[in-house]
Amino acid sequence: MKASAPGKVLLLGEHAVVYGHPALAAALERQVFVEIEEDSRGPAFELLAPTNGGSAAASVDPPAELLRAAAAMAIAAGAPARFRARVRSELPLGAGLGSSAALGVALARAFSQIARRDCPPERAELLALELERVFHGAPSGVDPAICARGGVILFRRGEPAHIERVSPRRPLHLVVALTGVLRGTRSTVLPLSARRAERPDLYDPMLAFLGELARGGAAALERGDLQDLGLRFDAAHGVLAAVGVSCAELDDAVATLRKAGALGAKLTGAGGGGAAIGLARDPEHAEALAAAVRRAGLQAFAEDVS
Repeated sequence: MKASAPGKVLLLGEHAVVYGHPALAAALERQVFVEIEEDSRGPAFELLAPTNGGSAAASVDPPAELLRAAAAMAIAAGAPARFRARVRSELPLGAGLGSSAALGVALARAFSQIARRDCPPERAELLALELERVFHGAPSGVDPAICARGGVILFRRGEPAHIERVSPRRPLHLVVALTGVLRGTRSTVLPLSARRAERPDLYDPMLAFLGELARGGAAALERGDLQDLGLRFDAAHGVLAAVGVSCAELDDAVATLRKAGALGAKLTGAGGGGAAIGLARDPEHAEALAAAVRRAGLQAFAEDVS
């Protein structure tokens, strides 16, 4: 059985979403593809993914916990736990672009096909969340939610999560700049949690502000107000740096995007490495921004979101 799911960027609200504030997320055009067949020798994985921020795919050894989590997902989906999965990712791993969530959603869809069960977004999201816990500990749920639904959503954690579909008035043109520094979400979420626990009076207002930037960013998208959205990008990166989840490489990537003329730029995802995003006026502007980032020595690509 074959299935796929898109990667994602967090436009606004990363880290704040862990504490119950809104996050604005968008699906990417780049996908994770899976092909699964029953195999009595399984579970087994063959994983091809871009390495070192490049576009060329290389074979990657999957961690043992991924095999265990995927086998548990197969059983939960009603499929046999003995399988061989061939995975091809267009997303670099560890870049904050939702590769693990996209893999989880794609696996959920493929296992559901084997089990001959429907797999609407809510079911794919729920199954993928178990895989996310392997990689991220206590994820907010925003990544599998956007990878299962596509488009743009405003997400708020809860039981159940509150998810609003956002309809941009015009296409959103982004540039993704890859720092080449790989970081797991745990390595930034957990230290921030400890700092917040020590000084909630300092951190809680900043996290709430990040959530408000996301809420207002959704409204700006629906109005087509790119200047407003760009200012929110810039403000968000400043706060994310202040709470300690940026790094020198991300700050440099953001500065490069701004110097090249981005309407706004910020880190995306957990931080500590991974990727930055810049907002462009149109496709031509996005390609010019990506070229400027590449001249600065980083990998970059343009993406359209609608």
